[in-house]
Amino acid sequence: MALVMLTPQPGREVALNSDRRSPFLAPVGTLEIVPCNAELFARWTVPKENLLLALAPEQLNKLADLEFERNDFEFRPPPTGHVDNKALLLAQLVREEFQKGKSLNPLHMDSLLTVFSTYLLRNYTTLQDCPASRYQGGLPPKIWRDVQDYIRAHIGEQLSIERLALLAGLSPSHFMRAFKQTAGQSPHQFILATRLQLAERLVITTDLPLPRIADITGFANHSHLTASMRRHKFTTPSALRRDRILRRAGMPR
Repeated sequence: MALVMLTPQPGREVALNSDRRSPFLAPVGTLEIVPCNAELFARWTVPKENLLLALAPEQLNKLADLEFERNDFEFRPPPTGHVDNKALLLAQLVREEFQKGKSLNPLHMDSLLTVFSTYLLRNYTTLQDCPASRYQGGLPPKIWRDVQDYIRAHIGEQLSIERLALLAGLSPSHFMRAFKQTAGQSPHQFILATRLQLAERLVITTDLPLPRIADITGFANHSHLTASMRRHKFTTPSALRRDRILRRAGMPR
């Protein structure tokens, strides 16, 4: 588990595989890591806000294998009260996406969790001694076409960074960097734009019910499609459909 403090916590007590418990001030950005099977004691005396992520060992092993071509690693938890501003920034982004509720973008959340997990592996495990990859540049043209074709063919499904990275033959973090360099936007932004473009075309050119269009294009429901289109296209599916009906009838919009 990884915990990042989003509010200060005076008088916090933490003991990891130990009976020593000394109160301390945990500032905003304090990072705590609890390795698998470790014994943890924690106590706090004031209300707090934090991000707590439980990371499955098998998922971390798979990510380590993709990123470092190794999965024999151990965590090195930071000292008590250790502040990590990069981890704090990632935690704030995860909180911001999580708080969107039904409008949460699963692929964006997947990207954030992948980046956060990779950051922990690179900075708080024995893998930090491994040389960093020197991969540079965007996606080669053929791979870029394959990735685009795959996204369009599976636009109604829950796409994942891991699956797209495997298709490109890259680790997840390298894939996200190369994708942005090639497309000029992140994978989740590109996929959202693709979904909205297809949804707009289906609304205008077909008589499919709007909930069905939302399902075909990978949105959680009709409300999710409407909210996304309003935010990014400054219109709604209902408005587009109404305009189409008026044009057919030769009536002013």
